[in-house]
Amino acid sequence: MTAATACRMCGTEPRAGARFCDGCGAPVTERDAHAEYKQVTVLFADVVHSMDLAATVGAERLREIMTDLADRCAAVVQHYGGTVDKFTGDGIMAVFGAPAALEDHAVRACLAALGIQEEAKRVAVDVQERDGVELQLRVGLNSGQVIAGEIGSGHFGYTAVGEQVGMAQRMESAAPPGGVMLSASTARLVDGAATLGAPEMVRIKGAEEPVAAHRLLGVGDRHRATDRVES
Repeated sequence: MTAATACRMCGTEPRAGARFCDGCGAPVTERDAHAEYKQVTVLFADVVHSMDLAATVGAERLREIMTDLADRCAAVVQHYGGTVDKFTGDGIMAVFGAPAALEDHAVRACLAALGIQEEAKRVAVDVQERDGVELQLRVGLNSGQVIAGEIGSGHFGYTAVGEQVGMAQRMESAAPPGGVMLSASTARLVDGAATLGAPEMVRIKGAEEPVAAHRLLGVGDRHRATDRVES
């Protein structure tokens, strides 16, 4: 079921069947009125030592680098059927399995993570040549149930919320520069499809005991044909 939202420009409630806002004339949009539980894989990608990079290249050049990197990362995410949730300032958060459900969301997220690292390496070559500094990304993945939907009155867009989002971010912080780290839940879902490193016990923020994680080393060729969104 869909329901008309308050105008995103001025907040006016639309008339039934109205296509344009009576208050400001902006197009009236419709959205799902209810958030949903979704089984997803969440991806976080973050620039290593971004503050040092900013201090070296300056704000204008940093914006140029991050724009190029974010565009490339977003293209990879979309190629594998994922949704870019947000730009974090020095990286991105993406979700696979919402809003469109994907049975193979974890495999797609792994393919996207490897693709993002490849794009980062290409950007890094230019950054090294022009600025003389090293650019690397960390990527983390975690799978599980989240609540996905629009936040507030729609001003903040569609996003995923829940414990699993935080764990994905923790996996990113535990990943080596240039690497991809998977939580145990994601590792289970891609067993047989991906090549993983041996289990590692890593310390993460908010957990008293170390948790299990795996480095993503590759994905089998037969899974690389995953190119389209499938519900």
